[in-house]
Amino acid sequence: MIAPGLALAVLAAAALLGGAATIDERRRRAPALPPPLPPDQADREPVTVLLPVRDEAGNVGPCLDSLLAQTARPGVLVVDDGSTDGTAPLLAARAAAEPRLALREAGPLPAGWRGKLHALAAGLPAVETPWVLLTDADTRHAPDLLARALAAAAERRFDAVSVAGRQEARGGENLLVPPVFALLDALLGDWEAAAAGEGPALANGQFILLRRDALAAAGGLEPIRGAAIDDVALARLLRAGGARTGFFRSDGLRVRMYRGLGEALRGWRRNLGGLFGGRPKVLAAALAATLLPAAGLLAALAAGRWVEAALLWTAGAAASALLRAGSGHAPAWGLLWPADALLLAAVLALGATDYRRGRLSSWKGREMRLS
Repeated sequence: MIAPGLALAVLAAAALLGGAATIDERRRRAPALPPPLPPDQADREPVTVLLPVRDEAGNVGPCLDSLLAQTARPGVLVVDDGSTDGTAPLLAARAAAEPRLALREAGPLPAGWRGKLHALAAGLPAVETPWVLLTDADTRHAPDLLARALAAAAERRFDAVSVAGRQEARGGENLLVPPVFALLDALLGDWEAAAAGEGPALANGQFILLRRDALAAAGGLEPIRGAAIDDVALARLLRAGGARTGFFRSDGLRVRMYRGLGEALRGWRRNLGGLFGGRPKVLAAALAATLLPAAGLLAALAAGRWVEAALLWTAGAAASALLRAGSGHAPAWGLLWPADALLLAAVLALGATDYRRGRLSSWKGREMRLS
């Protein structure tokens, strides 16, 4: 007869490995973006890229290189949201040499608006094309990514197509970034449904291609001006307005959101606080999934139950490595489990605490008040 402690360890190990395998399988089943449209069809779907920036001198140059190299040949409108770090002169020099690049100032931030949403709203009146691509300065786009997103919109009659890309992590960022995206993929569920427009209303603000008239029909950005998680709010707004939206995975989009573990901790504390803070049941489930196996390992170690401890650590490390491999990250960092799980739980708890206090972590000098 198996001892109760060992039986619990076996169940926990099976849950860790089963959960990781499920997420990995769903990732593998995610439909790819279709090939680009033939040139004669693609020319009928002109696009303007709307790129809001704030203190992005170190990022915006490579981002613009990848946007201007798109085979769909979009125009690019950069909206400077009060940069103070040299972004503005860099952009001015690029615009002087590139006829497809235009600049605009966001102007003062009105009360009740988030900075990024206000910058997008400031740029939208200058967009004349039927399609607009919303993206961020920390993105790098494969040359055919926009063309393939347009093809997905045409093939499935979408009014908006969003893409989740490969998230890069270096050094200590590897402790947090892969577990965060494993959690987000678990929350999303079925990528096949998401790509068919049948899943929940989700989007990734790093790449949202949408019809300008669909956004106008939904009321523009005004209804979500104060949203803490603007991309999800935009997807829900579009769906509420009758638009069809699809969500895909693609390695054609590469992103390094934060530089260094400290910046990643602050950024994800804000993002996860906004995403989970108002959803106590989902938050509790996420904390349980990250904390309980780690607590079981620590309890086994404290009690000197080495077999159970070895079983739990092996399963946790293998699950972490599998999830990392599936998101394009180095599997070897999984050997540090449960440090990654405990760090994710801490960031979740801190973000939720911020949410309850009515203020998320500040970003680029701006407070994130929720009321």
